[in-house]
Amino acid sequence: MKMRRYGLVLALPLALLVGCGEADELKTTATDTEEVVAAETEQQTAEPKEEVDVQESELGSNQIYMKNKALDVNETIGSIQFAIDKVQTSRLTVEESYRELFDGKEAVTVVAMNVIVENTIDDTVSFHPNQATLVTNTGEQVTADLWHSDDVGGEFLGKVKKEGNVLFFVEAMPEELTEVRFIVDGPFDANYEQIAEGRYEYKIDVTK
Repeated sequence: MKMRRYGLVLALPLALLVGCGEADELKTTATDTEEVVAAETEQQTAEPKEEVDVQESELGSNQIYMKNKALDVNETIGSIQFAIDKVQTSRLTVEESYRELFDGKEAVTVVAMNVIVENTIDDTVSFHPNQATLVTNTGEQVTADLWHSDDVGGEFLGKVKKEGNVLFFVEAMPEELTEVRFIVDGPFDANYEQIAEGRYEYKIDVTK
C-alpha cells in the first residue's frame, strides 16, 4: 500500500463545491430618530458573528462546515495523472421526498472531493476514483456514492481527462471529523492487468 500525507457537486441539484450567492440583506425602517441611533449603536457594539454558508436545492438544505480549495494532492499512477484539489464537509438536511435515497435519514454529513484524472497514453486504461473508499478518524468506512458522484472513473479510451466530484456520506457530524483517508485501487489495462501499485491512500486534513 502506498501512503501519502497531505495537509490540507452533487450530480443532482446540489452543487457541493460551488459557493452560493450572498443572502439578501434584511432591511428595516425606523421612523423615530432615537430608534435609529440605538440600532446603530447596538450594531457597532455587537460582536461579529460567523457567517453560515447554506446551499438550498431540491435535495434539501446543505450547511457548509469547512472547505479547502487549495489541496495539493498529485500522483502519477502508471499512465494516470491523478489529483485531488478541493475538499469540503457539510451537513445536508434532506427534503422528505428525497430521504428514500439516503436510507430514510433526515440528515447526513457529506464529504466531497474534487478529483482530476488524466490518462497520458493512447492505450485504454481503467481507473475508478468514483468507487474509492473513505475511512474517517471517527471509525467509519464508506464507499463513494456512485449515484451522486460525477462520472470521473471507468475506461479512459486513450488520452482522456475527467474532472468532477466524488461524494461520501457519513454518520459523524462535520465538527467530529479531523482527518479522512481516501483509498483507491490502482489502474489496469485492457487485459485487466495492473499497470501500477494495487492500492493508493491519501490522508487529508478536514479540520475547520
